[in-house]
Amino acid sequence: MSDQASLQILSGLLNQVRYSLLQYIGESWPWTGKAEQARHDAFIGLVRRQQFSAERLASLLVERRAVVPGSNYPKDCSELHFVTLDFAKKRLTENANALVAALKAATSQVADDAEALRLVEQLASDEEQTLDSLKAL
Repeated sequence: MSDQASLQILSGLLNQVRYSLLQYIGESWPWTGKAEQARHDAFIGLVRRQQFSAERLASLLVERRAVVPGSNYPKDCSELHFVTLDFAKKRLTENANALVAALKAATSQVADDAEALRLVEQLASDEEQTLDSLKAL
């Protein structure tokens, strides 16, 4: 695989991570009751962990002087603004499943790039943990 193809795959993954539903819900103040502060804090921890994943991908791309095309949240996210975590949970887990699948699929696509492969494998593992945590929320 060419360096350019690897960069395209990594930049696509960056946009998927950065503009995931978890990030959208995290930015749109998900509602939890006063008695659910620990649950809310756990959710925000997942959002921050995924932000760190995006930062790691971005750092590799910057280091390689890649140009990453911008992106946006999917348009169907806006219906989930100011909702409860319970209401958004099913969609969050579906989106997290899709992200894990994309990361796992990318491992075979970047197999010739040891640094990218190692990072994508780590991110896939992190996102699997995020998915498990979302299910448990």
